[in-house]
Amino acid sequence: MEDWIKLESFDRPHQAEIRKTILEQNNINAVVVNAKDSLFLLGEYELYVRKEDEKMAHAIIEEFQGLTKVDSFILPEPLENLRDILIKDGISAAIKKCSNPRYVLNNYELFVPTDDIERTMPYLNGEKLEGWSLLETCLRTRQTRFRVELLAEKRIPTIVIKKRDEQYMKAQIDIYVKTADLENARQTLNDLIGWIKISSYPMLHRAEIRENLLGKHSIRSIITKNGDNYDLYVECSNEERAIAIINEKKEWKKAATYSSQIEADYAVAILEKAAIEAVTVTRLDRSFNFIFDVDLYVDDINYDAAVEILNNVYESENE
Repeated sequence: MEDWIKLESFDRPHQAEIRKTILEQNNINAVVVNAKDSLFLLGEYELYVRKEDEKMAHAIIEEFQGLTKVDSFILPEPLENLRDILIKDGISAAIKKCSNPRYVLNNYELFVPTDDIERTMPYLNGEKLEGWSLLETCLRTRQTRFRVELLAEKRIPTIVIKKRDEQYMKAQIDIYVKTADLENARQTLNDLIGWIKISSYPMLHRAEIRENLLGKHSIRSIITKNGDNYDLYVECSNEERAIAIINEKKEWKKAATYSSQIEADYAVAILEKAAIEAVTVTRLDRSFNFIFDVDLYVDDINYDAAVEILNNVYESENE
């Protein structure tokens, strides 16, 4: 890592990961190196940036010094509801809008003073959300958004909390509603009035491929579990168009796997510049303590060209 320089060191991995995220949101590449001794668990987690980014990185970190991001979502209202609860209980929470277009699924971010993290955790775990009840848990931000939007149409307020595992990876997204609205909210998501089922799949990733594909054509779709199958719903007004898109009968083939949605989205953008359609599917790898991987799929016809393009990009970035 000759062109990289250590910016800071930390005792805990999440401290380094938080700052890494902040830097990446400002278009600065950063990596976290585990410098702990594997036998005695001594040492630190080191945050590195490229030498030419050092001054800018220090300035960005300084701006966020004393604040820690505790939640994020593409819509502001669920975060505003959580923020208001925290403020009422004496925690100075604030929402910042992320302007980086690479982070379109995390437009709004909720920060609290780092010193208040321990006080904030019971709210993030749902323990102190008095008057609110857990409605549903999702694994994908977009699926969460569609449900929140449906509830908003019924004037049902929500709180969205992204929970992470011990390795600071996204594990699940919880949707909370006021306890008084719980039954109405359940009925709303169960009935899906104005939506129609267009297909059913025995495996979740197959439904997610179609959901991603429809999203690229600006068609909202919701995946629901029905026994052993996964049903795909679209708004009634989009039924014929959605079916036509799915019935193009493309055979999708996995071309690459990434450790983050950001890397996968970057690869999709590169392929789209080459007129190759690609979709991503978030996969929960249970053998690695709930760490998410993101698989990138292309249609079989373009598979070889897509792999070559992605390999060339990887090689050029590592020269």
